[in-house]
Amino acid sequence: MDFSAGRPHLSFEQLRMTSIPLPPLAEQMRIVAEVERRLSVVEELDAVVATNLQRASRLRQSILQKAFAGELV
Repeated sequence: MDFSAGRPHLSFEQLRMTSIPLPPLAEQMRIVAEVERRLSVVEELDAVVATNLQRASRLRQSILQKAFAGELV
């Protein structure tokens, strides 16, 4: 993999002297709060998916058990 894309002659000193604009602190705090809120939603959904996967696995095992016992109608 080639990581030399970009500006091959950009020195560390030039990079150090480059200013990187940042949003105001209040905006940064809002961004962090929104990211944290969305991550908590993702974590909740992940837990729901894990629970449903376990449920599906149990149901599958139950169906297979009944099928092999000749109990399916």
